[in-house]
Amino acid sequence: MFKNKLVLLASLFINMGIVLIMPITTLFVHRTLGKSLLIAGFVLMAFSLAQMAGNLLGGFLFDRWQPKQSMYLGGAITIVSLALITMFPIWLTYSLLVATYGFGLGILNANVNGYLAFLKKDDPQIFNNNYWLASLGSGLASFLSGILFGINVRLVFGFSTVLFIFTLILVRLSIHPVEKNTKLNNSKAQKTHSFPHLWPVVLVCWSFVIAWMGYEQWDTNISTFMISQGISVQAYSVLFTINAVVLLIIQPITKIVFRDTFRADKWRIISGIVMFSISYLVIIDAGNYWQFVLGIVILTFGEILAFPAIPSMLNRFATDENRGRIQSFGSLAGSLGRAIGPAIGGFLVTSFSYPSLFVTIFLLHILIAIVLLSLKRHKKAPV
Repeated sequence: MFKNKLVLLASLFINMGIVLIMPITTLFVHRTLGKSLLIAGFVLMAFSLAQMAGNLLGGFLFDRWQPKQSMYLGGAITIVSLALITMFPIWLTYSLLVATYGFGLGILNANVNGYLAFLKKDDPQIFNNNYWLASLGSGLASFLSGILFGINVRLVFGFSTVLFIFTLILVRLSIHPVEKNTKLNNSKAQKTHSFPHLWPVVLVCWSFVIAWMGYEQWDTNISTFMISQGISVQAYSVLFTINAVVLLIIQPITKIVFRDTFRADKWRIISGIVMFSISYLVIIDAGNYWQFVLGIVILTFGEILAFPAIPSMLNRFATDENRGRIQSFGSLAGSLGRAIGPAIGGFLVTSFSYPSLFVTIFLLHILIAIVLLSLKRHKKAPV
């Protein structure tokens, strides 16, 4: 069914480890450790910033060192951090180690993404397959997170530790030295500039920032909007079940519909961004539940189109000398969008209104979609 099964399974375990921890962080810090929501927010911010730093270092290590050893380094930092949190789930220990966990996770994830980018040469659907499996793992981990937290918080951290141990075992079994084609990178321009296609990379990364900034509204501000409209929390949670079901059914079809070309990736990203924007228009004055269901379905189709195509597009502007770093920029962009989305959304809702938030997000998506039309393929990329 899938090529490179062990590498994809390692990526699946990484995503499960992330999703197991993050949903319970605010709950754990606020309710269990007795700290304010502001403090919980600072903990999440520290995690995000550390993960961004880890992404950048991981991409650099992938290009300049050995990917396998870099994965061992990131995995070891992650496992030690989670093991210590499992043994000592107290305030000072947790607040420090969750940032260390994010740093190790960033290194590990950047190297796995960089390795996937190399494998794409012989496995054109690897980003599609990876996103599908990651979504499956995220759904399973979200379900397990609540159950394990209800029994004992140590089980959440302990289970995550075991997942990352298995990840390193898979790294040992499946990761092989990458053969970099340096002969193609000897031009004067590439000798003096590590990123000869920097503008397209920046543009694609910004599209990722804006997409995630909007997407995070569904996890945060839209929940309060729905409740203010008299819709229950249970009905809100069903939206993400719908999201997961649609994604798991439709995502595999995309590899049949879309070819592995620059043009296909470009239009997948643009179409996905436009669908994201439409999902916010649908709920501007929503008073009925079906409008939110329609919005989440449209959002999911945008996600299916854009999110797997973005790392694929970034890889088209990479060389064997910077492939890891360029993938790490994409990971950093996603983390940045997730980090600033709730804050920007909260500011717009508090200062203006929910419709103002949705219109602003809509306009940002349309603007970046228009700018993305200017993307031009690398000379050696398939049309």
